[in-house]
Amino acid sequence: MPDAAGFLAKLAVATGFLLAALVAQAAEDADWLAQMRAQEAILAGLESSNGPFDHSLIEPISAMIRLLQQQSDHQRIAELQERQLALMRTNLGLESLEILPLLRDMVRTRIALGDAGAVGDQMQMIRNLVAGQDDPEALLRTLDALAYWYLTAGAGGSNRERARNFFEARELMEGAEDYAIEEYGEDNPQAVPWLYLGAVNLYQLVALLNSKQGMMSPTVRELVRHDGAMKLRSSARGFSFNPVTSATFTPVVERGELVGELYLREARGKIDDIAGIFEATGNAEAEAMAMVYRSDFQLLLGQGTAFRCYREAMELLREAGIAEERVKLFFSRPQALPLNRFFPTLEEAIAHQEAELAVWQPEEADTIHVAPFPAWDETAPNMRAPISDNTFWEFVPDIHVMELEFNINSRGGVSSVDILTAEPDDRRSRRLAREATRQLRFRPAMEEGRGKRLRDVRMKFLLPRRDD
Repeated sequence: MPDAAGFLAKLAVATGFLLAALVAQAAEDADWLAQMRAQEAILAGLESSNGPFDHSLIEPISAMIRLLQQQSDHQRIAELQERQLALMRTNLGLESLEILPLLRDMVRTRIALGDAGAVGDQMQMIRNLVAGQDDPEALLRTLDALAYWYLTAGAGGSNRERARNFFEARELMEGAEDYAIEEYGEDNPQAVPWLYLGAVNLYQLVALLNSKQGMMSPTVRELVRHDGAMKLRSSARGFSFNPVTSATFTPVVERGELVGELYLREARGKIDDIAGIFEATGNAEAEAMAMVYRSDFQLLLGQGTAFRCYREAMELLREAGIAEERVKLFFSRPQALPLNRFFPTLEEAIAHQEAELAVWQPEEADTIHVAPFPAWDETAPNMRAPISDNTFWEFVPDIHVMELEFNINSRGGVSSVDILTAEPDDRRSRRLAREATRQLRFRPAMEEGRGKRLRDVRMKFLLPRRDD
């Protein structure tokens, strides 16, 4: 019986703790309900005395929203935020910057509700509000954030939606680039980040056009709608055209040629403009870095002259006073192309390399590894996921993580891809990762300005999945 008595004693203690917790929770709920009713009463009183549109109503509504956030009641929060927005616009004016924090909170709420359409509308409100102010950087950051939304959490579920929203983002990035040039001047280094983002966006377009997983056809249809079909004629063969429906274009390319190469050449031209800006301002180091990025785009185009340009960039870095060991360190590391950001100094570029490499490193100390590759989507796993420095939401898709091993040849091409581990493990994710990795292009490790073949390189491949 001692064991039974001990068990009963423990059960009594556990029951006591449970009852105490329930009592505490009940008291907390009662306190919360009392606070909510008090704010509702204040709101009703102010409405009765001051009318339904008085500025005094904003504070009790804000207090109610704070209480509802404790309960994660996003639907009621959204309803109150809409009313708060109407009150603020009535009392402060349609162009008041005091509305911005509320609009950002509304975006977070609509994301929590999964209402992508409302998020896009509220982001556009933010854009329109910021556009009315004399703050170029704020507007550029807003355009970047809105484009990032269309490329990530707001991309849509179907291939057609993702293609359509990609072009929404593309128009925003083109607008940001044009605005930066107009505001700062075409020879001003302040325009460089936006020129480079425009180049990256053109690469993203080419990546979608060459995806083997379903994005090519809807991307071609949207591209023809926005630009016409002439830039798809990058070879003598061009494209086939179905006269029955003008929406049906099938690009036809030569062996080894990319669909939409003219867009990639246009991207390289933007890098030429960046190099020209730094040459005109006498910034030799930044000009050399622009030459590195130009060479990267030449490599993406499969042009053998890329390595001659890399060597010219190395020489210009030395002439700019950069230590030889830093130049060698930077070029000794293979790098998946293109980078999402332009770094005007070699030290910034090296710091970026090291930060990416530090994210993951195999246990084997002597193993060569490269930075993890976050894919955009399972329908375009060959495209790196976009980034943004000023997002104000958290978007964490369902990620499949695979550890890969492969070879990188002296021209940056990938071969002999092997999947070492996969979590979660399924055949489709393995196939997508393997096919996408074969499409990647690297700036290879270089010695004396020449590409070096590397075997058994390790990389983590991060693949968002939508159908698990």
